[in-house]
Amino acid sequence: MSAGRSSLSLPPPSALRDRTNRVNDKAGRKARPRRRYLADQQHRVAARLLPTIALAAALTGTVVILDSLSRPSSIATVAGASLAIVLAACSLAVPVARKSLDALLFLGSCAAIATLVGWGLIARLTGGESSPYLLVIPLASLAITALVPFPPRVATLSGAAAYSGLLLASPFSPPYAHLLVVGTAVAGVVLARSRHKTGIMVFMRVERLSAAVSRMRRLQEQLVVVEKLEALRVLVGGMAHELNNALSISVASNQQATKALDTDPAQALGALKRSDGGLARVRRTVDRLRRFAMAAEGVLEPADVGAMLDFALESAIGRARSGVIIQRAYDPSVGAIECHVAALAEALFQIARNAVEAMPGDGTILASVRNEGDRVVLSVADEGRGIPAAELAKVFDPFYSRGPGAAKSGLGLSAVYGLVSALGGHVEINSAEGKGTEVAIIMPRRQSLSRPPPSVR
Repeated sequence: MSAGRSSLSLPPPSALRDRTNRVNDKAGRKARPRRRYLADQQHRVAARLLPTIALAAALTGTVVILDSLSRPSSIATVAGASLAIVLAACSLAVPVARKSLDALLFLGSCAAIATLVGWGLIARLTGGESSPYLLVIPLASLAITALVPFPPRVATLSGAAAYSGLLLASPFSPPYAHLLVVGTAVAGVVLARSRHKTGIMVFMRVERLSAAVSRMRRLQEQLVVVEKLEALRVLVGGMAHELNNALSISVASNQQATKALDTDPAQALGALKRSDGGLARVRRTVDRLRRFAMAAEGVLEPADVGAMLDFALESAIGRARSGVIIQRAYDPSVGAIECHVAALAEALFQIARNAVEAMPGDGTILASVRNEGDRVVLSVADEGRGIPAAELAKVFDPFYSRGPGAAKSGLGLSAVYGLVSALGGHVEINSAEGKGTEVAIIMPRRQSLSRPPPSVR
């Protein structure tokens, strides 16, 4: 989208309510903060613990298989196989224990102790301080605390198990071996504490953000109620003004006809005709409101939407006595579709009238009818002054005026939204100040008829 161009899309009310409910349910924060924090920590541990233990079991089993090729009857091979079996059993127990954080931490501690002490025993059986498996102890200690987000107490227990494994493998190993194991254990504890503090900070930020969102949602709900009442006030005031004008004409004409009935029958007949005109205006207003509120109760009928859009544009141009030119881009493959003809005709006329009124002098309107997958798009783009981004959300208010030259009566785009929503579609508006506005009706294709639409000029 180009710079300075703004857009607004309003889906049907049912889809908008469902989307809002899903977002609110997803954003909801239940239970107390401490319980939520523990639940988040439980989820993180459960997500990392199973693959970590399974990886340790797989690596241990691989080493056992390779070691059995060189020493088939070695006690170290039996110890390694036993360790692999224990780790495999721990990995199978993770899905059972994932419902409890304490159970996960206990299972993780057991797996860490078994891994570190087990590899210490394997190293002792394969040469002690000269064993190539002695290096596995510090590496496994650091990997466990790095891969699984254990709390500091479990990391401390893991470090103690690593040093116990070293003492079991070779209590008189060189000092650098002791320093290496102790260093990795301390590094694991520091990493766990740092991760714990970071997790608390992130959780508190999320909590503050969630509280702010909750406050904003409450304010938004209040604002929606206020906006509804304001829109209702404007709608009732506008309709009262429309009906009052028409009824005033009818009442005055009836009074004039009553006075002139005996003296001037011709004058009385003219007054009665004016009264009929006022009552017809009232009837049209009420009928427009009925179609706006009850469009979904209409009957589905096949209609050529291109011809309907043409008729709406020509009617709006003729009524405004404007020199606007229509440029058409109709896809002949659209054909006729089934829709509520009266509701769609009313919506198209409102859009066409707004486009014509946006160009008081002359200009060009681009009318488009096209397919987009299983949807049909009817769009009308004018070359008017456009709608400022700050006012774009107000265009669906009843009696909204796009400019000094535009009409200030009628439901306007609010009627379009109600009618199109009843058809199962939605409305999109794209506007740029100084360049014009495009209003598009997007409807589902219920049924495509085989006959081609009449040709348009």
